[in-house]
Order: sequence, then C-alpha cells, then structure tokens
Amino acid sequence: MPFNKCLLLACVVFVSACAIKPSKQSSDNTLSEITKPVADHSDYARLGLVTIDSKQRSEFKSALKAIKSKNQNKADAILDGLIAQRPDLEMPIYNKALLVSKQGDAEQALSLLSQAHAIDPSDYRICNAYGRLLRSEGKFTEAKKVYSVCLTFEDQSAVVHKNYGILLDLYLHQHELALKHYQTYLSMTGNKDKKVKGWVLDLNRRLKAGGTQ
Repeated sequence: MPFNKCLLLACVVFVSACAIKPSKQSSDNTLSEITKPVADHSDYARLGLVTIDSKQRSEFKSALKAIKSKNQNKADAILDGLIAQRPDLEMPIYNKALLVSKQGDAEQALSLLSQAHAIDPSDYRICNAYGRLLRSEGKFTEAKKVYSVCLTFEDQSAVVHKNYGILLDLYLHQHELALKHYQTYLSMTGNKDKKVKGWVLDLNRRLKAGGTQ
C-alpha cells in the first residue's frame, strides 16, 4: 500500500455512493457521486506511525457534509484550504474534482483527477471517475491507460473491470478483451448483474458470428 494512501486512510476511508450505470443508449452522467466517511483507520495509524491533524480531519468531514447538503460554496472553500495545507492527500482533491465537474468545468476536473491519480493510482474511486471523465471527453487512449494501471494493483474493485469493459467494448471496439473484463466483473460480484450478463451473451454471439474484432 502506497505511503500516501496510508496517510489518507489514517484520516478516513471513503466509499463511493454510487457506481456508473452506462448503456449504449444512455448519456454518460459522469461524476455524479459524493464520498462518505466511515469509522476506520489504517494499521499504520493504530501503530502510531502516522500523525494526522485532528483539525484537518474535522474540516474534511465538514466538507463532505457540505457536499451532501448541496452547500457547494462552503465545500469549495474548505476543500481549497485542505488542498493547500495537504497536497499529499488525494481525497480532498478528488472531491474537489467532483464539484467542479458538476459545475461543468471538465478541464479543471481532469487536472484535479490527474493530481489525485498521481498520488494514488490504485484507488478505484479515482480510477473510475478519471476514466469516465476522460472517456466522456473522447480521450479513450488515456482512459485505457488509467484503468490498465489501476488493474495492476491487487484487490481491485469489481467496478473497475466493468467500466474498463465498457470502454473497450463501446469505444475502443476491443471486444475480446472487453468480454474478459465483463466476465471478471461478474465473477467478482456473484454473477448477479443481469444487464452485464446480457452484454456478455451479446458479445459472445457477435464474436462467434465474426461480427466483432
């Protein structure tokens, strides 16, 4: 686990409130989620190897509450302050990216997500947000690189495989590789996603008929 990720986890661990829900017909509603805190700390924090400023931790929780209550001005101000104080923590940068994306500033959101991804390329929330926004901006090769790097780390979230499969299937037309990632996603999630199971059946039919690459 990267040291900077340990710093973040010592502050608070977050999970995404929702996952991507793409289809061939629907538009890409990029970066619609917020993050939520949970009561957990890393082994490094418990061992006393990492010290986190309690005031910064409290401010970060306040920023997340402001996001949830749609008080965007307050959230912006808090996150800007935290980023200035702790540029080594990816989650304030990530949440700032979500906010500016909702404001329609894709260029700034991409810049922020690039910073967050450089700090911790293994974080699936950053990978998914960064990959989806790159995809929505037509930067398919860059999005592929983000997902590929993310999947070099162990214990990745299943949704990374799903979203990478979507990119490969619908945008890069690398159907055999897309099928592999859809199947991995289904295996990791108990084969319960009926929509993705339909995609797999469709891809298998097209591959057998020679209609895909």
